Amino acid sequence: MLKRVLVISTLLVPPLLACHATAADEPAVKPLQVLLVCGGCCHDYDRQKEMIAKGLEERAHVQVTVVQQGGTATTSKIALYEKENWSEGFDVVIHDECFSDAKEPDWTARILKPHRAGLPAVVLHCAMHCYRDGTDEWFKFCGVTSRRHGAAYAHEVLNRDAEHPVMAKFGPAWANPAGELYWIEKVWDTAHPLAVSKNKEKGNDEVCVWTNEYDTKKTRVFGTTIGHHNETVGHPAYLDLLTRGTLWACDKLNDKYLKPAKPRLVPANLVKGAKAIASSEETGKKNFAMNAVDGNPATRWCASGASKGEWWQVEFKEPQKVTGCRLDWENPGAVYHYIVETSPDGKNWKTAVDAADNKGKEYTHKFEAPDLRFLRVTFLENESGGWASLWEVSVFGDQLVPAETADTRRADEKALLAEVKVPEGFEATIFAAPPAVNYPVFVAAAPNGDLYVSVDKNGSLDRQPHRGAIHRLRDVDGDGRADEVQLFVPDVDSPRGLVWDHDRLYVLHPPHLSAFIDKNGDGVADEQQILVKEITLPEFASLIDYLESLSKPAK
Repeated sequence: MLKRVLVISTLLVPPLLACHATAADEPAVKPLQVLLVCGGCCHDYDRQKEMIAKGLEERAHVQVTVVQQGGTATTSKIALYEKENWSEGFDVVIHDECFSDAKEPDWTARILKPHRAGLPAVVLHCAMHCYRDGTDEWFKFCGVTSRRHGAAYAHEVLNRDAEHPVMAKFGPAWANPAGELYWIEKVWDTAHPLAVSKNKEKGNDEVCVWTNEYDTKKTRVFGTTIGHHNETVGHPAYLDLLTRGTLWACDKLNDKYLKPAKPRLVPANLVKGAKAIASSEETGKKNFAMNAVDGNPATRWCASGASKGEWWQVEFKEPQKVTGCRLDWENPGAVYHYIVETSPDGKNWKTAVDAADNKGKEYTHKFEAPDLRFLRVTFLENESGGWASLWEVSVFGDQLVPAETADTRRADEKALLAEVKVPEGFEATIFAAPPAVNYPVFVAAAPNGDLYVSVDKNGSLDRQPHRGAIHRLRDVDGDGRADEVQLFVPDVDSPRGLVWDHDRLYVLHPPHLSAFIDKNGDGVADEQQILVKEITLPEFASLIDYLESLSKPAK
């Protein structure tokens, strides 16, 4: 009998979100009429309205009419809503406006009138912060109450209900490249959460995708607070989600209204498999220079120490026209300082990217370099204290290639699994990968197949607080891959060994041993019971400090 081993992988696999094709023998459908309303402060509506309209029309049988009014003020009462039958002729309205200071209850009621009568709706991002008229009427319509947002940072969007038709093709998680996470004060009883993101400032889950049944007509409303930056709005995963949510609101989420997916073209990586060298390599852990161009995001180059000035260099197989590069540093959440240089001969160098005073975490750069033969990255500093270390370096030109298909990704996974050794009679498969789970430490399975994974972003190099968590991963459709992710324990320091029993997870998190109990079976621990305290000796912390001091370079 062949036994299967499930592997929690560090391979970055983008979510599979392709739409289903309409069969050739099925009749054509009348396109749905979609009204996209946008305008107000703080957003690039000029470009985002085009991204949304084009994205929806490419993915579904819809026609999008855009109304952008109100300028950049927050007080605007736009001309569209002055009309008595402002929504007439439309099957669904996407509210993407940002008018928080239009505060007259009569105005809010005017906007809500067709939705009370049953007109489906989609509410995006700042729509949740609109029409603060002193009542809860707009919040009831949206399905959530939110009055503020936190800092801007990239964040994972975790699928909370992979069985819902909107989320069925989403995958277990999506790495939103840029975010402005809204803080949710209340999820109304009529709303159903579909996805969450972790609030890094408060440590809790914030609902960021949901559905709502509004008023007595139970009007369908799809909502998401995701969608501030252009990088997010234009991302295929976001447009796929928005398409499915819009069709769901109209009760038309089916193969008749979804269009066949078209191959997505992306810039070709010109240095994949090219010759790479470095100033030093962490040979003991096989973190060689070539790992940064092997196309495997689970392997990396790392310098042999923490010194500034360590460099990594790649040589093209032949001279190329280059238009930019992307650096996937080991810790994407840290701020790196570095210099990127280019050369036609390996002797004469020109600075293409000067990030010596870098303030952000954006590591994709555009520049022009004709007849390029060499590219070099010189590490100056990681503000979090880490070494020079790159998962992957991508260099782009004018050439476009189709984005990776499912078959290509599975081939990459097969190559990764070649490094996993299992006993004869067993087969290893990928069960989950980032961004569904990062920095896995230990796993435990429940009898129903749910998998609990402890993660610790400190790794073996640090022991800072609030960097550990426990995820519950669930395979909903039975294909052997995780579809749904739940933060079972959002904040626990140094989670290690796990054992599941009935309704609780026993967790060793030095210096304690606890039982985290899920009383209602929703995948979130409701209670923590510390069973054993202070397992380690009092001297243990001092010993760790001493050992860590030995690994630091002498000043």
